[in-house]
Amino acid sequence: MFFWLRGSLPQLTGSIQMDNLQEKVDVIRDANGLVTIRAQNPNDAYHALGFVHAQDRLWQMDFMRRAGSGRLSEVVGEATLNIDRFMRTLGFRELVEANYAALPIRVQNAFKSYSDGVNEYIDNHASILSPEFHLLNYQPEEWKPTDSLLWGRLMALQLSDNFNLELLRQRLLKHLPVEEIDAFWPGDNKDPAIIRQFDLSKAVQKEIFADKHPLPWSLAPKDASNAWVVSGDKTITGKPILANDPHLALDAPGPWYLVRIETPDYTWAGATSPGVPFLVLGHNNHIAWGFTTTHGDTQDLFIEKLNPDNPNQYLTPEGYENFEENTETIFIKNRPSQAFPVRKSRHGPILSSALNNSSNKSDGHLLALAWTALRKDDLTAQALYDINYAKNSDDFLRAVQNFHSPQQTLVMADRQGNIQLMAPGRVPIRNQGDGRYPVAGWTGNNDWIGIIPQKDLPQSLNPQNKKLVTANNKLVDGDYPYLVAKDWPNSYRARRIHQLLDKSNKLSVEDNQVIQMDTLSIAALEVLDILLMTPAVDPESEVIKQKLSDWDGRLTLNATEPVIFYHWIYWLNQAAFGNLPTDASSFQTPDILRLQRRLSAKPDSWCRYGEKLANEENCVAQMTESLRRVASNYALQKNDLSWGELHSTSFQHQIFDRIPILGELLKLKIATPGGHDTINRASPSMKSGGLWRFPNVHGPSFRAVYDLDDLDNSRFLIATGQSGNPLSKFYGNFLLRWRDGNYVKLDGTSTENKVQRLTLNAKNTNEN
Repeated sequence: MFFWLRGSLPQLTGSIQMDNLQEKVDVIRDANGLVTIRAQNPNDAYHALGFVHAQDRLWQMDFMRRAGSGRLSEVVGEATLNIDRFMRTLGFRELVEANYAALPIRVQNAFKSYSDGVNEYIDNHASILSPEFHLLNYQPEEWKPTDSLLWGRLMALQLSDNFNLELLRQRLLKHLPVEEIDAFWPGDNKDPAIIRQFDLSKAVQKEIFADKHPLPWSLAPKDASNAWVVSGDKTITGKPILANDPHLALDAPGPWYLVRIETPDYTWAGATSPGVPFLVLGHNNHIAWGFTTTHGDTQDLFIEKLNPDNPNQYLTPEGYENFEENTETIFIKNRPSQAFPVRKSRHGPILSSALNNSSNKSDGHLLALAWTALRKDDLTAQALYDINYAKNSDDFLRAVQNFHSPQQTLVMADRQGNIQLMAPGRVPIRNQGDGRYPVAGWTGNNDWIGIIPQKDLPQSLNPQNKKLVTANNKLVDGDYPYLVAKDWPNSYRARRIHQLLDKSNKLSVEDNQVIQMDTLSIAALEVLDILLMTPAVDPESEVIKQKLSDWDGRLTLNATEPVIFYHWIYWLNQAAFGNLPTDASSFQTPDILRLQRRLSAKPDSWCRYGEKLANEENCVAQMTESLRRVASNYALQKNDLSWGELHSTSFQHQIFDRIPILGELLKLKIATPGGHDTINRASPSMKSGGLWRFPNVHGPSFRAVYDLDDLDNSRFLIATGQSGNPLSKFYGNFLLRWRDGNYVKLDGTSTENKVQRLTLNAKNTNEN
């Protein structure tokens, strides 16, 4: 069986005759599996990229389009039925058809060329397909240009969390006052909370806000990335340096595929995503660019009131209107198919059926999702194409005019010396309210009345301090006239980046690599100022306090202090939030800002919603008892306290991890430094904190540092490897490099051993 499956590895040398190529293309892989594509024109390059992506990542690509289309159950079975229902409700498959039709011909041609390359592999691969296809016993269908657009919609969903938070807050309202709920999302500013606009009856609460909803875990949004750019005045070369590391769930294979593409007029190098024909993050001959998530609030939940005499109608300010409705049929492997109705109101798709896993029948109210990413005229794919061809900051500015969703904060540097930050995207202007809670849909009072004009979105060009930094922190001050978001992630990483950028007057590429790998936690040091005031009731507790008081705040591989620190945070989270009556697990996180604000703002009542420890009622006793627990366990566990080992990263595979024995055999796992709030992001799961285990579940999927003086001197890293096939030597060969910050170049030359060259020839032409 093993040797048969080895036949799924792709052809890397020799030549292949292909349809739809204009001229010969060379595909060169170095000893790390890094790919250089040399083509005579862009469309041939896109064709070759599609072929190469399919060679190394076809199953990942197919799983992506099945997820976006709501067709996973056809090959997986009932386990993915809830995901399919949710995706069919959002209607991504029909949406991307409309998005594609709105694209200019030049962009459509790029997608067509890429699809031709993917299909060249699907139709003519000389060997068997990768193991996942055989485990699930199915064959991939033809790749369509619109399939590539599904990636953008899935990323928009992954990077938009507003409606989930609205659901959570509304459920908490059944038990807590609004002021307490809003305090669970503390900002770094002192702005007063805006009170919600709509009070729900208990009947409506019970009816449409159940305590659980089956959103797929694999699509759970994440909230972190880093990007910064410094001008030539602050570098040793006199030209800008740009750094970017987007943080996503740590999966195998990872979301990125490194490539260098050379044509007579353009060279591109950086991160592509399998399924997409363009560079998502990287540089061309003239500019470099990177992304972080803005956390703009682009989603709202509207409560629609049904007509009691006609359940096919809902109330609007002008009276009752009919829902848009169609029937979706989901085919399920080894089970009968299921048909269910999908409805839309004037605000958007009705989520109630997908969230509650039931029919659309209701006693009177339904939830609709308004989301800017569901517009048919979305041109984000065109924006990405135009960014790839931008030559300077003016071109970049024009390109991002069409970057509609998800809202991202983009940084750019060009070889002329300009540095730029922009946060493009469609962000709604609300008639009233702050987007924190579901609102009544029938009055019109809460409707969106416009989109923030592009010219008014946060942006900066060549600032006086010669640097631009974004780490998901708040972009606008109190004088900004629009609401981008009420809640922003904390500023710990951004503050640390500024500290390190300011330590040197002249920065090098290597200096910026060191910054990306930094593991000092400002958050830990700040909250320790509070924690270390805890009285010690026994010698063991005093030892813990002394050990943490001597700690420099760095979460390195061999350090023991981070384990002790996060164990204490675990028990304090239990004390602060452990008895929340609904969705308490949402607060069992390493969000130190939330805990810090609660400890400092309410020293006598911060534990109001927590676990009662040792039958004590007051919070001082809770603090002392949590320290005692840590100290007691430390005495038992001190021989096994390396942060790296207890904070290891296991890269998740959607199929292999669900198969006993095989999942463990193929697991990519490595000890990792860093923490939730360090620049080198490595967010620990708190689920098993009572056992001193804090696995890393979220971190940099890609790192890059771009040298605008010599773009070929830019540095790159991905988390796992180029191949999605676990039998390939390129499946996990980047693990140590990623962990230790051992970057590579994409400069078109190989400095390691031999290269492998595959020539793609146009049919009916001679090989040159």
